[in-house]
Amino acid sequence: MVRDARSLWRPGRVLENRSVADGSMWIVLEAADESPAAFEPGNVLGLGLKLDDDNLMRHAYTVSRGDPSRRRFEHLYRIVSGGRMTSHLVRLKATDTVYFHGPFHTPIQHEIRRDADRIFLISTGVGIGPLFGYAQKTLAEGEARPITLYAGFREEAHTCLATELTALARQHPNFAWHFTLTRPSMTWNGLRGRVTDSVPDQIDRRDLATAHFHLVGNGEMVRLVESSLHRAGVFPARISIETYFNHYAHPSDHEIDQLTERFLQLS
Repeated sequence: MVRDARSLWRPGRVLENRSVADGSMWIVLEAADESPAAFEPGNVLGLGLKLDDDNLMRHAYTVSRGDPSRRRFEHLYRIVSGGRMTSHLVRLKATDTVYFHGPFHTPIQHEIRRDADRIFLISTGVGIGPLFGYAQKTLAEGEARPITLYAGFREEAHTCLATELTALARQHPNFAWHFTLTRPSMTWNGLRGRVTDSVPDQIDRRDLATAHFHLVGNGEMVRLVESSLHRAGVFPARISIETYFNHYAHPSDHEIDQLTERFLQLS
């Protein structure tokens, strides 16, 4: 029987592991062997840490950005309070060893339909990581379609990558981004409420027939938006998703109908 190479645990080296927001970290890893590490935003890798014994503590993380020429890959991850894995991951420093295997899951760039006229990227929490990486990569490669990224967070302290997104928008006029907060301060000038509260009002119903939607993050958001877009007439192939947690969330028909109506309101 031929063994799937993706199941092999390979050594990686930590190059950087820094805080980018309250409770969120950005880690840069480099393959420590001689094999290729051609990973793209949206690929999922298993990361493993050896503790006191030879067993690996492991968890899956989505690639935010990849640099195959240097065999490097990067992840934005959330520090989970009481989390088994991130309590160790957060303490890693440069030159420490992390094991990895994969990739799994289709890269975002391969999921976006080529016949779509524009692209909407919608995330919650650290789901913004691969969306930023995808936008940066595809725009650098000449993507000319309009791309709009919407990212939902709880508080302003949880937001991240604003500097990078601002630079990307300045460099590429066809790219725009917006943050929405569920607990905004009095001085917050961005969108307010959950993604499902604020984003539908930003999308013209005439774009529903021709756009592609890529959703990443909390399963509650992903399933609700996906189901509502379906009912609003968006062709299923024009919606791609990745769920980080709440994998078994099931929005009610009433919730789906309410959001569907908001998507169908003409902006």
